[in-house]
Amino acid sequence: MNQSVRERIGLSVQPQEPAKLVETLVEIEKVGVSHIWIGGAPWEPDILTVLTAAAMRTTRLKMGTAIIQAFARHPVFLALQASSFHALAPGRLQLGIGASSPLYAKRAYGIEMDAPLAYLREYMQVLRPLLHEGAVRHQGRFLTTDIELPTTAPIPLLMAALGPKAFRLAGEIADGAISAMCPVPYLLHTALPALQEGATRAGRKCPRLVAHVPVVFTEDRETALQIGRQAMRIYTTRPNYRTMFVAAGFSLAEIEAVSERLVESLLVYGDERRIRERLLELLHTEIDELTVGLIPVADAAQEALRLARLIGEW
Repeated sequence: MNQSVRERIGLSVQPQEPAKLVETLVEIEKVGVSHIWIGGAPWEPDILTVLTAAAMRTTRLKMGTAIIQAFARHPVFLALQASSFHALAPGRLQLGIGASSPLYAKRAYGIEMDAPLAYLREYMQVLRPLLHEGAVRHQGRFLTTDIELPTTAPIPLLMAALGPKAFRLAGEIADGAISAMCPVPYLLHTALPALQEGATRAGRKCPRLVAHVPVVFTEDRETALQIGRQAMRIYTTRPNYRTMFVAAGFSLAEIEAVSERLVESLLVYGDERRIRERLLELLHTEIDELTVGLIPVADAAQEALRLARLIGEW
């Protein structure tokens, strides 16, 4: 691993009102954070527009999307957005793209997403050459396009992954796999081998594995478990996450109850020293990078700044 610890730990930022988010990212850069990841649901402000505005107010902070829903924008349009960002702030954007939920695709856009991974494969077959080579000609099951762009933008393209099939696909076609709410043993013993298998199948180097790590600032175990359980309960109701948790070795009863064992497999809690030690332990595994997100206990704004400072000190 040639990257420094600082380069391997990013901050997961919650979506906010656009002007507030720009100011938040300005402050995050000031405390020394090297890069951030931020998501965006179909009903939230366009994240690339806001990140572009933030790039004009910052000088070095790298910004990643985790994730952009592939169904929500055509890959040609995404390429135009991303290349515009790159022209204004070269080398500071990473695109994390995912199939997201077929339910969201149907509800928000009226799109039947019956083969999300097949669609994502084809999406990347259009997006990568368009960004990296400046042109693409493609006629497939889902997408058809023939277009050239005036410039190239060699932006890293990562992919959200949860199950082994998605990790294998990321190994084949992406520059990295981004996980969310996955227990570390599952990442090391199920996700990583699938990622490596996909890379081997494609005859390429295994891309990086980026693990999402939720953090709670409390030294009290019971408080951490209570706060963590509240935040994680929604994931235990989603079929794809339930399948992943079963594959990770949890019983349906544990998943239904959001058991202590499940919460502790996902959560890092404590003061700065303890959290720092645990994050370093994770970086001594085969996980390449971490994106660290806050689960607030009391004062969300103060705790978010506290976490940014902790990460920025590396």
